[in-house]
Amino acid sequence: MAVVVRRDEVAPQPWANGGGTTRLLLRAEDDTWRVSLAHVGGDGPFSVFPGRTRLITVVDGPVLVLVVDGVEQVVEPRRPFAFAGDASVTASVPEGPVLALNVIGDPGRVAPFVTVLELGRGSSLPLAGDQAALVLQGRAQVEEVEASTHDLVVGPVEVSGRCTLAVLTLELLAPSHG
Repeated sequence: MAVVVRRDEVAPQPWANGGGTTRLLLRAEDDTWRVSLAHVGGDGPFSVFPGRTRLITVVDGPVLVLVVDGVEQVVEPRRPFAFAGDASVTASVPEGPVLALNVIGDPGRVAPFVTVLELGRGSSLPLAGDQAALVLQGRAQVEEVEASTHDLVVGPVEVSGRCTLAVLTLELLAPSHG
């Protein structure tokens, strides 16, 4: 059965530092990783997540400017950007608020990747068990269920329809024995 997490059915929660809000869409039972949609409505610091890695992708709105450990990074829409969770990060939204797909994970246990792609009429995309897809535009068909903008489709399942998707892969890493 298709699993679709509808953004509008997930209540926004304050960031750990209170500077914004986020909607937790999906997380591992053992807290190895979590996927959320963060609303960045103004300038200010990001929360710190020691020992974690972060992958952020602007999915709605203009650019997001991050100063990560003193280095400015312009995060353009639909272009994933990774940084250390314990970095000192200040955000600014010079052209207005943004909505960002945010993946926080244990770098020793999971490697996250985001790829943005478009499905055309008559095409489909199989999602594996370690994948999910956030609908960015259009409508995605998943079995008998339709997913709309900012809904998350969780694999394994086949997605079709004319839509743009941010496909998230959470590659689990083998534990190191050393």
